[in-house]
Amino acid sequence: MAEREVAELPVFTQREITSIMIGLMLALFLANLDQTIVATSLSTMARDLDGWALMPWVVSAYLVTSTTMTPIYGRLSDLYGRRPVLLTAIGLFVGASVLCALAQTMPQLIAARVLQGIGGGGLRSVTQATVADLVPPRERGRYQAYFSTTFGVATALGPVLGGFFADYLSWHWIFWINIPFGILAFALSNERLKKLRRPPRNPVIDWLGAILILASAVPLLIGVGRVEQAGGWATPDVMAPIGIGILAAVALVWREAVAPEPMLPLRLFANQTYCLATILSLINAFVMTSVIVLVPLDYQLVAGLSANAAGARLIPLTVLMAIASFVVGSLVSWLGRPRIFPMIGMTGMMVACFAIAYTGLGHSLVLDLTITGILGASFGFQINPLTVMVQNDLDYRDTGIGLSCITFFRTMGGAFGVAILSTILIRGLTSGVMAIPGHEILGPEPGLALFHLDQQAGVLTPEFLRAAQATIEAAFRRVFVVAGAVSVLAVVATLFLKEVSLRGRETPAVRR
Repeated sequence: MAEREVAELPVFTQREITSIMIGLMLALFLANLDQTIVATSLSTMARDLDGWALMPWVVSAYLVTSTTMTPIYGRLSDLYGRRPVLLTAIGLFVGASVLCALAQTMPQLIAARVLQGIGGGGLRSVTQATVADLVPPRERGRYQAYFSTTFGVATALGPVLGGFFADYLSWHWIFWINIPFGILAFALSNERLKKLRRPPRNPVIDWLGAILILASAVPLLIGVGRVEQAGGWATPDVMAPIGIGILAAVALVWREAVAPEPMLPLRLFANQTYCLATILSLINAFVMTSVIVLVPLDYQLVAGLSANAAGARLIPLTVLMAIASFVVGSLVSWLGRPRIFPMIGMTGMMVACFAIAYTGLGHSLVLDLTITGILGASFGFQINPLTVMVQNDLDYRDTGIGLSCITFFRTMGGAFGVAILSTILIRGLTSGVMAIPGHEILGPEPGLALFHLDQQAGVLTPEFLRAAQATIEAAFRRVFVVAGAVSVLAVVATLFLKEVSLRGRETPAVRR
């Protein structure tokens, strides 16, 4: 393993670290908030801008661009330094937020969201790498816990804020709110990060590699995003972009193998700890993102809960995820040995998924809150330790790109998880309802009709409704069986993780 140049890192006081962390957390909060805050105001935007057909792209434009830009920002921060790249990302994000707020048509809003996503990708990736510049690995667990808590709060608060602004102010405030927080994040990051050293040599940018990253990731994300609309994977709308993405990915591997300064260094994947952490992060996101999307739907269809009540039952999951993440981050810093925590987390995730598959949701409030709480805690046990293990094991020159790639694959895992498990759910609903006599009354897509069965309850017999309810429960249980099976792979992978003793440094990282 190459020398990590830790001795050359500057020493920050506790006050400086606190100030920088506030700026980084604000930046990360904004990047994650804008993934979910528009969800509850999409219909209002589409109505005001007369753009119903383009409505899904308000979300997709940000998601696709922020995801694909993540590894590029990480590499640029390795080459040019964290501070200038982070400030550029914040500036782009704030400027694009102004354009979003001023948009007069749906195409204008989508174009501004693309630019906002370009900035948001930098906020998510460079913030993680900057922590590696501030403190040694032994101390990073508790700081990464702050990031995980920020992520959970932003994810949970986004839909609430979006609905509030749309109902009581205007959807434009969804974007205006970014301005003061973005300016504050810029000011804090600009002043305190001046102590970080700049790379000592003139960088050589692998622009072809950057283009190929975009050419591979964008079609893959678009293809996966079309699965539900297309009704499955084996359609031209899905397979064509995925095929283009795979070909571009092959070209990317070839390019990075010969590039003198690759945008995505293949040497990262020769590191066993890095490869396993990447796989585990992807699986974690595969299950976590899918659960956050599908569990409220399960409550609504099986238990007949309203959207608000279903969302409220996710509170134990999100709260325990944040608490577990914070506690585990502190324990990692104290013990200096993180391997046990992802092992516990993956095992808990597997057990919880199989438990939901066996018992179902919506039958017992206590049981529901207990199982989903365990699931949330298991998520919290994984993210911080895996990030710290990677930070500890990477060469300093690869910290930015390494952490950015994990963020990238985590986002891809979430996108694939939602697409795959949603497809399994819809197919289960369709095959189940097709076996019920009289299903023709539901129309040409009886599986999808089960999502709004209450609208036809007056014309359906009690026997049909009971059979349909059993079909819905069986389809959701099948989804959680698959999620549990995927979790088994993660549990096996944790057995190959090597225990590492987290590095400190002889010069104290924090002066009081």
